[in-house]
Amino acid sequence: MDRTVTDIRFPKMPLFGVAALVVITIASVAVQRLSSLPAPSPTASLPVIETRLLTFEDSNDGSVIIRDANDHALIAIAEPGTNGFLRGTLRGLMRTRSRESIDLLAPFRLSKLGNGALMLIDETNNVTLNLDAFGHTNADTFRAFLTKAE
Repeated sequence: MDRTVTDIRFPKMPLFGVAALVVITIASVAVQRLSSLPAPSPTASLPVIETRLLTFEDSNDGSVIIRDANDHALIAIAEPGTNGFLRGTLRGLMRTRSRESIDLLAPFRLSKLGNGALMLIDETNNVTLNLDAFGHTNADTFRAFLTKAE
């Protein structure tokens, strides 16, 4: 019984190239993550043209009450089962505040920048959301809270 053994070898250079690419990618990500430099913000140099401090309160019936933080004037009421984007955004922000033991009733800053971008800023923990990144329809939910009723 005669057996023929075929020696099949994969070229080593492509393997070394792929391994080097993986190592460089991981190292680059690690350096970026561990770097003490803050990520550049494309909106940092834009002027704020309109701003308002808002508080959001949960009501017993499941609605969300939106008030001006300065004079406590009622701005709007989000009825139960409505305003999914508003509720989802606040749920995430409140979860972060709760995890960091921050006052849940502290106000948020809603700001319109010079380029029209709408930012929701939690100054208690420096979280900033560019609401326009979620689409203009979703941002318009918050944009309605910016201007005081005449």
